[in-house]
Amino acid sequence: MKTKLITLFTALFSVFMFTAQAQDDCALKYNMLKTDIKTKNYDSALKNLEYSLDNCANLTANIYKYGGGLINTVLKTATPEQKPAIVALGKKMFNKRFEFYPNVDPAKAHSDYADFLVDTEGDKEEIYSHYEQAFKIDPTKLGVGSIIYFFNAVVEKNKDHNLQLVFNTYDVTVEAMNKKVEGYLEIVQELQAKEESGQTLISSEKRKLKISSQNSKALGQVEGILDKKIEEISTCEYLIPLYKEEFPSHKTDVQWLTRAINRMFKKDCTQDPLYTELVAQYQDVNPSPEASVLYAGILMDKGETVKAIEFFEKAISQETDPTKKAKNLYKVANIFKKRGQTAKAVSYAKKAIAVKPNLGRAYTLIATSYADAANSCGRDEFEKRMTYVVAESYALKAGRVDPSIGVYAANLARSYKANQPSKKLVFNNELGLKSGDSYTVECWIHETVRVP
Repeated sequence: MKTKLITLFTALFSVFMFTAQAQDDCALKYNMLKTDIKTKNYDSALKNLEYSLDNCANLTANIYKYGGGLINTVLKTATPEQKPAIVALGKKMFNKRFEFYPNVDPAKAHSDYADFLVDTEGDKEEIYSHYEQAFKIDPTKLGVGSIIYFFNAVVEKNKDHNLQLVFNTYDVTVEAMNKKVEGYLEIVQELQAKEESGQTLISSEKRKLKISSQNSKALGQVEGILDKKIEEISTCEYLIPLYKEEFPSHKTDVQWLTRAINRMFKKDCTQDPLYTELVAQYQDVNPSPEASVLYAGILMDKGETVKAIEFFEKAISQETDPTKKAKNLYKVANIFKKRGQTAKAVSYAKKAIAVKPNLGRAYTLIATSYADAANSCGRDEFEKRMTYVVAESYALKAGRVDPSIGVYAANLARSYKANQPSKKLVFNNELGLKSGDSYTVECWIHETVRVP
């Protein structure tokens, strides 16, 4: 009996020692993996990654964090002979991640795997499937290139038979990107304010400002790409029949009503009776400052300008959230601009800026309004062209405070600069002004700038 107990104890001890040794080996290989990546010893890192996946797949989720970065790095310089083994290891890594850590940042995991498959020319349906899963879980986890790839695939798959799915995907994507952009712009605004107050940014703040500016700019460009893609299919001829058909079953769906109204407004489909019906329904199910702004726009269409302005002012005064207030003011500015009341449009855009100083679109609305007025503001060519100086200053400011529209703002600024007074015009101006002198653009603009 004693001998049997000793044998059992010896066996259990051996199992314990084997397990402990295996755990020690796993910890060692994992730490070696991290060190190899840090020192760029990629051949050794790949071996340690494979060992970790084969023997310690559930040790820590960080295996997949480091492994993903490693696979991406080595793929960039892999020879045709090396690539198949690296691709196989990458697939093994993602499959193990889905098996052992399905709930650790799942949206990013699926998006990362889809990115990996794109880079390695994987199956298109599998790529789409993983992007779709990531999108459904959390669309903010998709990177810039991932968003474009996925949206293009959605359009191609559904544009002929499920247009609403395309629009829904666009809306969710843009809302997710805007949410990310807002976060980046808050950082940009805070750090720019610090700079403008005369304080010096420390290195980490400079890096944070640069990254936030770059990310918001990239997302803004993506939105432009998506807008261009959807422009082809979101015409009034498409939208009105679609929304007429779907309206009866979405009468109490605030999100659907909001998106339908915004798309019809953006595409200038507001003259159709359906737009009025949608706005009226929106106001019934979701009485809010935004609903009042939209209703006021309809009153303006009917020629009831005084009543419309009362609604505008009431809506703005009722809104307590600064971001929503600024966006409503900007929407009012757009309504006036579309109806040719440019001075009022600029006035409301400036009110929007006063509430939200980094609302770049408000600056570009002012810039385009001034540029459009150039031929009617001034007695001669010099004075008229000085209007473009003011327009350029607002376009440049737009790009500075809101990098997400940086490309658009920069293009505006370049075009306005090209139309400013030439050196010859400056030299011969009847006011006797020299380059660098102050000049006030009169008309309804009343802005002071420097002569170029």
